[in-house]
Amino acid sequence: MNLSSLDMNTNINLSDFMTPRWALIVLGLVIGGGVGLYEMFVGHILATTQVVVWTTPLVTYFFLALASTGISLLLAYGLLAGNNTIIDRTRYLLVLDLALLIGGFTALATELGSIFNMIYIMLSPNPSSPIWWMGNFYTVKLVLVAIKLLRELLGIHGTVDRPLAWATLVVAAAAAMTIGAALGTAIGRPDYQGVFTSLLMLGVALASGPAWVVLLRRDAELASHINGITRQLAGLVALFLLLNLIYDVRATTEGLVGWVNPIMPLLFAATAIAGGMVPRAAAALTLVGSFWVLFSFVITGQLWVLGANTSFFGEVSSFSPNLAEAGTIVLGLSVAAALYNLGRMFLLEHGNASPTAAAAAT
Repeated sequence: MNLSSLDMNTNINLSDFMTPRWALIVLGLVIGGGVGLYEMFVGHILATTQVVVWTTPLVTYFFLALASTGISLLLAYGLLAGNNTIIDRTRYLLVLDLALLIGGFTALATELGSIFNMIYIMLSPNPSSPIWWMGNFYTVKLVLVAIKLLRELLGIHGTVDRPLAWATLVVAAAAAMTIGAALGTAIGRPDYQGVFTSLLMLGVALASGPAWVVLLRRDAELASHINGITRQLAGLVALFLLLNLIYDVRATTEGLVGWVNPIMPLLFAATAIAGGMVPRAAAALTLVGSFWVLFSFVITGQLWVLGANTSFFGEVSSFSPNLAEAGTIVLGLSVAAALYNLGRMFLLEHGNASPTAAAAAT
């Protein structure tokens, strides 16, 4: 393959990086990268304990990976339904998709202590583990999105587009639902929430992915086009959370861990209602709510100590993230922001609309 045939903007110089945006991104990379490198090569500084082993880095991975899933599903829907407003922004959506997913994988590498640990887990088959399936689903999704972006840059379109769209749709949806299964049926969790949380994670993905598009608003027409869908999906997440809250209040199940705060469904409901008047603010609330849901779901499920550790740690533990944990959020977001802005500069500044025509969806 001749790289010169790629549709890229090569008219970039150093002055293009001398902006407040890039200064903020570099600062985030330095702070977050310092936390990640220290954790990997010097010593443990995250707030994990013998009780709470999955913390903020994993939540950050879920948050960014699910948003990436939402964008993949949006793009697959656009192609399969022949929605030209979405099809014509294929390249933009692919760049944002990849940036968010790689940012999530960066946070996950920090959680695992080493990039090599992440690779080892991916290459060590364990079909009985939902976490192994989750990681591999997202790895496959990463490859599929990268292939689609490469084809887009080369201007290659045709009959393969629809199978790629279907494959991405299935893998992305499975990846999101497996997150719910992995954390909802974990052996250390005293209650079972796998089926419900699998659907909730898919809902969070569908709401948070388009919310990034609305919040960034790089393409005003696309943001306005999908804002109504984003509001409806936020309302769906609010309904899921309300049902979970009602179940937690009324259930008499022994060992039930209630993790839904009453404000959560109200937050998503507010974004659904106010999204028509203040779309970017509503999109930001959707993202804040999505992170809160994931954080509460992951952490609360570990606070009820079971087994041999019960007598030592007590029945209920507590968790507070430290500054290093916050640094992993900064790291994931900064990597995503850096990749998105590099993609914007090199791939989107000229001819950002995809040459894909409606015929590609037929």
